[in-house]
Amino acid sequence: MNMRTGTRIGWLGLSLIVLLSGCGRYTVTFEVADVINAPGTDLTREMLDVDIVCMTKKDAENHPEIVNGTMRADAWFKARDSDDPKIGDISAKRIYSLRRGAPGDKRDTLVGESLLSAIDRQDGLRTTTVKVSHPGFLRGDAALVIYGRFGDLEGRVANTAPLVIQPPPAWNTDLLIKVGRTGMKIVDE
Repeated sequence: MNMRTGTRIGWLGLSLIVLLSGCGRYTVTFEVADVINAPGTDLTREMLDVDIVCMTKKDAENHPEIVNGTMRADAWFKARDSDDPKIGDISAKRIYSLRRGAPGDKRDTLVGESLLSAIDRQDGLRTTTVKVSHPGFLRGDAALVIYGRFGDLEGRVANTAPLVIQPPPAWNTDLLIKVGRTGMKIVDE
């Protein structure tokens, strides 16, 4: 067996293990604009907290308001901040957060700090990349839901729609999310 054939069989075997285990890894890259989380013509920039919720079939059945996007960011973060039992059945292992604070401060899996506007980043980069695991990534009834804690003109959490990706992509596990002043959008490549 030559090296090329061995590598191909190795990748095939790894792919088969991932498929049989039913757990997929996603690389989510957030690309920020010069100014994010600044409604209107406001140039005061704020950090942006983000939650990535990996919803299984059961989660989607129990929380249709999340999957269909009617639970907006203001309601999601209010429930998250108050540890509302209404969303308490969603495992903390499936809520990946970019936020201020330390691990264990909230019922989630902390994967990074809040996003910053590109002009505020000391490293000069526009992107932040995180990895998340989804237990039901091959299921059409599962979902990836991404919430951003955008502020409104009155300083409250804005009534922003989440990004809902249903079904979670099975083969394209690299997701690019563009983050702007008042919202996010997924980029299809």
